Order: sequence, then C-alpha cells, then structure tokens
Amino acid sequence: MLEFEHIVQVNEPDNDAISDISRSQLWQGLVLRARNPEKFNRSLECQLRPVGNNEFLRTINVGNTRFCEHVILYPEESIHTSTIPEMEQIEAESEARIEEPQAGYLFVRFRYKRELNDDDERVNVEEHLKSAYVQMDRDAIAMIRLLAESELFDQSLN
Repeated sequence: MLEFEHIVQVNEPDNDAISDISRSQLWQGLVLRARNPEKFNRSLECQLRPVGNNEFLRTINVGNTRFCEHVILYPEESIHTSTIPEMEQIEAESEARIEEPQAGYLFVRFRYKRELNDDDERVNVEEHLKSAYVQMDRDAIAMIRLLAESELFDQSLN
C-alpha cells in the first residue's frame, strides 16, 4: 500500500515575481479539477453523477482502465476522493486540502493512499507514482494560477 503526501506552495507574498491568487480562486480551481479532470489531463475521459450538494460519483476512463470514485467537497477546505469498494478496481483515496498557516500564504497538501501492483521487481512502481503525483499536482496548481490570473473563473470553462 502506497501512502504519500506532499505540499505545493501556491502564494509567496514576499515574492513580487509571482502574483497571489485568492483562497476562493484556488478552491474554484481545485473543484474544476475534481469535476473535470480531463481539462488537466487530456488522456482522461470523465463522467459525473451527482449524489448530494457537495458530492458526486466520478467515472474516469484512461485507455482500457476505468476508475469509479466517490468525491466529497468540503467547501473552501478540502476535496476527498475514494474508489468505490463494490467495484472491481484498486483501492485508492486522495485528498487535496487548502492550508493557510498565515494570511496570504496558501498551500495545498495532497495526500494519496492506494494499492500497489509491484509485480515487476526491476521497476520501483512506488517511486514512479510519487514522482507522477507531484508533477501532476504542480502542473494543476500552475494551471489554476493561470486561470485565476486570466480571470477565467468568472467565465464558463466549457
């Protein structure tokens, strides 16, 4: 079982070269990623089915693989995703949590927990997954920043 977490710094108030985004803009971006992961990774296809106000079921197809997940939004705080146990798939959970240790300093803590299939001893699957998660999350925060700076959260993103 892989258990892994890392933090991505979003705002650096002391660095004038990087413009800050608001917590609300960050939240909108994280929700966009949860509801439309294909906008962040073109190789994904996604369908949603609402369950309640702040939760939905998400089916993601990538190649010949399908993941069915339950996604819960805790507004302005975190997003929790877990695979549906009744389905024949790997067991996996993830969380994206906004942290603001002091005003203006925004971070996102990403947590992952998933079953591993490391049948091939020549490849360290765990290290490859960790590296992929970090890169995907950094890229997502960069895209969220770009959307916020372009004021696209005020427009439709279809």
